[in-house]
Amino acid sequence: MDFLSKQIGVKIMEKFKIYIHHKYSYELFWYFFHGVEVDLDDVITHTNKKNAFNRKVEIDEQVEIPFKYKGSEFLASFVELTKFNLKGHHILDYSIYLLDKKLTSDRGFNSNIMSNVDEVIIPLLNKHSKNGDVKYHFVYIDWEGHNAIRKHKLDIALNKNINIYVDETPALYSYPNSFYPFTLNFMSFIYPNTLGLREFYFFEDILKHKKEYKHKINLPIRRFYEEKIYMFYKSLKYDNINVTLSSFHDTKQYSLDQVDGIRNYAIKQIGKENVIQKRGYGINDFGGEWNDDNINEMLWKLFDKAEVNLLPEYHFSNAVDDGELDYIKIGTHCMTEKSVSHILVGKPFIPFRVDTINFYNAILRENNITPKEYPLKYTKIKSEIEYLNDLAYNQEEWDLFVSKLQDWVSHTRNSIIKILNSKNDFLDILMTSDTKLTNTKKLL
Repeated sequence: MDFLSKQIGVKIMEKFKIYIHHKYSYELFWYFFHGVEVDLDDVITHTNKKNAFNRKVEIDEQVEIPFKYKGSEFLASFVELTKFNLKGHHILDYSIYLLDKKLTSDRGFNSNIMSNVDEVIIPLLNKHSKNGDVKYHFVYIDWEGHNAIRKHKLDIALNKNINIYVDETPALYSYPNSFYPFTLNFMSFIYPNTLGLREFYFFEDILKHKKEYKHKINLPIRRFYEEKIYMFYKSLKYDNINVTLSSFHDTKQYSLDQVDGIRNYAIKQIGKENVIQKRGYGINDFGGEWNDDNINEMLWKLFDKAEVNLLPEYHFSNAVDDGELDYIKIGTHCMTEKSVSHILVGKPFIPFRVDTINFYNAILRENNITPKEYPLKYTKIKSEIEYLNDLAYNQEEWDLFVSKLQDWVSHTRNSIIKILNSKNDFLDILMTSDTKLTNTKKLL
């Protein structure tokens, strides 16, 4: 700041240059740079007549967008896999890289092509990471219950000049240069909108008007494993708990994975009316066993079954209970498309473990928002099934319980959207990284 600026009290904004090593799209801008001040006219949707009238024609031009965040100026440059050595901050996102390379068609995770991290991305980042005037940021958000850092030895394989952003919270372990950016993680479910989860947010306006449900409680199952199998057998004992089963693996077009025959048995027990068929005739055909078709099936065929859904949301405590005592291999993420979809659509739900509720409540508190009280006190839902079934017999008490569940999910939904629109955890970390570019203390 010069002498004149000091005298008149003018604040000189710090400037940040960020290179995003992916093809530009307005969805990617909002994914990386939500919560910022930006002129909407700068967040362009097309660059020429070809991609103006056909969104499948990708934008190959390098796009620059200026914006402000917390008193600092930024310039975001989408440059694909070029300009790695220019001074500034550089972002490479694993899942977006797969989309750019046409190795995947959606934002969902594919375990069969993880070798790209070890064989392509790590060598690429290490090659360019020796310049002290350059800071690299590698985003590995997979939505899965495995430890991404340990899986690829990122803590030792990557140059220490590279920050790693994952969806594993440091509950059981932490690594240098590893960060958990909640807002970026949540936005990964919304943009790029290859799965259609963004539409769940707007579907809330429709769902909230539905008042009549055939069932009080529904347990939705797509794929059988561990706790789902236990919960399936237990739920069959109770009148107020319905079970629906997706047609996953039920036809010759899939692998016919019967899990020791349990799918055939389950279909006989719950009846055909509770089998959510993905394949149908003409307009009723939801397509194949692809991630976006599974999400569509969830949106249009799941939320109108019952007032409350039981959710098999993953939490790392599942793995611990199942005997995975080598904690360092466990992915400690607490958020999948199950809870995200229910929060976006405003649907009352009870996760298999209260850890999921505690996680979202903690996020709100960290952002100075008081969470609503969750009306069920429990640890594991399998211990509360009989209680919930009995509660559903008393209409007055049940209505009050559902109302409190609705208050919790609506408040959590609105609070998270407020956070996303005003905060960017990734940029907060970037701005506090201890590099020659910022000269500030690293956020630990």
